[in-house]
Amino acid sequence: MHDLQHRFASEAGEIAWNAELQALFAACALDEAEAQLAEALTALDSELAWSCLEVPRDAVTLSGWDELAEAIALHEGEPVTGVTIAIANEADRAFEKGVAHRPHVLLGIYTDEAYAFSSAVHWQLLDECQAAEPAWAGREEDIEVHMAIEGLDGLNTRLLHHKQRHFFRDGEQTTAPLRYVEFVLGCWWRALRWHQAVAAASASTGLPGGVPVIAGMVDMRPEAVAIHATGAARARPILELVGGRDVEAASFGDSFIQRRPAEDEAVASPPTVTALRRRMQAEGLAEQRTPASGFLARIFGWR
Repeated sequence: MHDLQHRFASEAGEIAWNAELQALFAACALDEAEAQLAEALTALDSELAWSCLEVPRDAVTLSGWDELAEAIALHEGEPVTGVTIAIANEADRAFEKGVAHRPHVLLGIYTDEAYAFSSAVHWQLLDECQAAEPAWAGREEDIEVHMAIEGLDGLNTRLLHHKQRHFFRDGEQTTAPLRYVEFVLGCWWRALRWHQAVAAASASTGLPGGVPVIAGMVDMRPEAVAIHATGAARARPILELVGGRDVEAASFGDSFIQRRPAEDEAVASPPTVTALRRRMQAEGLAEQRTPASGFLARIFGWR
């Protein structure tokens, strides 16, 4: 019996587990998230689980980043100060059989006329993402840059055609179906590899002015957002568990994060997964509301 079958038996248990990972993504602690997911997938020992683990980090790459940096540098008018980037599936083709489904990349480029990106720190951007409609929604600049994600086609197609994408808790259900656990883990692994690809591109080619990149996924599970810094001066949050927060107002594990800019980047590393689990167990977990459909579409300014 997989441990997550017990944890997912209740909706609150699944929400708490998702929030733990959302907190790691929000803190850009992607290595810690990978360690936790790899452990769970290995224990699952299914065909899909091994398909996930056989997609190495360097096999998923984001093309068009150099063109993005050039377009920002050459932009006329107010300087570009913020970027949103996400992957999505084409809704009208999502369930076509016999073809590989490559996610397409959605890109938004903004100036401070849309939102004060240039003066915002990491936690302020995350808080704005939690608004019903972020200030920058629908106010992107008219800049054409083609970007594509390579290496996720196989996993993305498997997830689109997965036989148990939902788990309806009714009756005397005491554990979650193993196939549902498999689907949730696969979705998180897809999100992990996507965010790691964005992080790698950000690290290899910084955007002019250290433009922050808000990355996520539109109408794809899970709704995990991360802010990828492209300049050394931008502060990262310290991940700190707190109790007594109104978790219904949070969408990205905010009930487990007290975010403050770090004075020294070297001391801003997040806690280990083991320490995070222990502290979460000590604090206790409250039930968190599931974001409404299309939530991330509003964050990225698309309908």
